[in-house]
Amino acid sequence: MKPMKRLLWIVLIAAGCSKPPEGEPLSLQSLGAFEYKDKMTLPDDVRKWNGKLVRATGFINPTSQARNLTKFLLVKDRASCCYGKQPQINHYVDVHLRPGATADYSTDSVTIQGLFKVDDRWDGDWQLGLFWMEGAEVVK
Repeated sequence: MKPMKRLLWIVLIAAGCSKPPEGEPLSLQSLGAFEYKDKMTLPDDVRKWNGKLVRATGFINPTSQARNLTKFLLVKDRASCCYGKQPQINHYVDVHLRPGATADYSTDSVTIQGLFKVDDRWDGDWQLGLFWMEGAEVVK
């Protein structure tokens, strides 16, 4: 085999064997470690996560069904999940799984990886959320 062709094969094989990037660990506790007031400027240590690939561990709070979820809230503890009161706006992440991916509700903790967005979204006078994860997948 010619040296250039051999090098091309090595590069192609190596590219196919690389594992996908791993997101930075993000603690849900840190996102809720401040008192939120409507339309406030969020702390720098929260805004720094915007646009980053992250991994966060928490509990699934399904917003509709329990199986084949494509979106749900990721909350820091079971008390914020399905049996307690609605979590505060800075105590959850609105997760949207990547196309084709689904998850089922579980009482066990899950680790989710995706692109994290810090965005205080409103629909008129109705606040939609602060933290979003897009293109996400369940990794544990």
